Amino acid sequence: MVEFGPSSQISLRITSLKTILATRLASRILLPAVTKCYSEVANTRKNCLGPLMDILKEHIVGMEKEHLISHQAELTAFFMKALNFRTEHAQDDLEEVGKTEACIINCLISMVMKLSEASFRPLFFKLFDWSKTESSLKDRLLTFHRIADCIADKLKGLFTLFAGHLVKPFAETLNQVNISKTDDAFFDSENSTEKSCLLLQFTVDCLHKLFLFDTQKFLSKERTETLMMPLVDQLENTLGGDEKFQERVTAHLIPCIAQFSVAMADDSLWKPLNYQILLKTRHTSPKVRFAALLALVEVAQKLKENYLVLLPESIPFLAELMEDECEEVEQQCQKTIQQLEVILGEPLQSYF
Repeated sequence: MVEFGPSSQISLRITSLKTILATRLASRILLPAVTKCYSEVANTRKNCLGPLMDILKEHIVGMEKEHLISHQAELTAFFMKALNFRTEHAQDDLEEVGKTEACIINCLISMVMKLSEASFRPLFFKLFDWSKTESSLKDRLLTFHRIADCIADKLKGLFTLFAGHLVKPFAETLNQVNISKTDDAFFDSENSTEKSCLLLQFTVDCLHKLFLFDTQKFLSKERTETLMMPLVDQLENTLGGDEKFQERVTAHLIPCIAQFSVAMADDSLWKPLNYQILLKTRHTSPKVRFAALLALVEVAQKLKENYLVLLPESIPFLAELMEDECEEVEQQCQKTIQQLEVILGEPLQSYF
């Protein structure tokens, strides 16, 4: 097969042809053609789906808002069909499926960004209901959590207007893919572990963005309590093995927990959060104890001098870890104490 570079004559011609199709055809002609084309290539020539979505995305971006509204039902029907791609290819290579799905979701997002709150709300809940219809279609949950993560990224603080309904289901998902809480594999396929890792990542990342962009006191006492244990218990979820655990904890989970502490509307809940993290420092696995120390520092980093009120409770746990049987944990504890001294601006030796 011949590879053409992006600046080759044929690639440039194709790009300009895509733009002509996207910008010069009327929606009433293009949209049915895209739908028909999608059905024909979704199973046979999957690599064509990216360019097809590019054309549709460029078309949507160029549509006038009132024009978009008149075609919204048709576009929604198309996306509800196209978003089944992951479920229909549940046994295929996860990375390849993910690439195609990303093209579909990017295209969907280009529509979402042009909708008013009143038009977006029903679409969002339609997707939400679609994701939890049948237990045999759990792959839909992966797609939905990924969409939620992408929408949270684009809508920033506005997403909190819709996200209240996600708190309980997301908390449930966190528990269902936590192997310290259940022996049951969440997905019924050979690559169940990889899928669960992915689902966990989308869920944690979406929550992180919710907490990060929130200005409306989204995390009420009730929502905070719903999410607290499912999140903190992820510190002992070794799903996917050691390497995957460490990468997930440092790159995804701990930033999420730290932001969670900042976003809480009720600061009386800092104490239980801190205590639950401290309890993980007594876990039998040194990896979990190590992760708990990392989480502790990140929370302190976010709360700054406010962490002082939590210090008396933390000291006995840190004192225990100073004599931990695992050398790495002991060293990390020394480092944690030094970091806390920098954050709080005072020496901690007098506490020990």
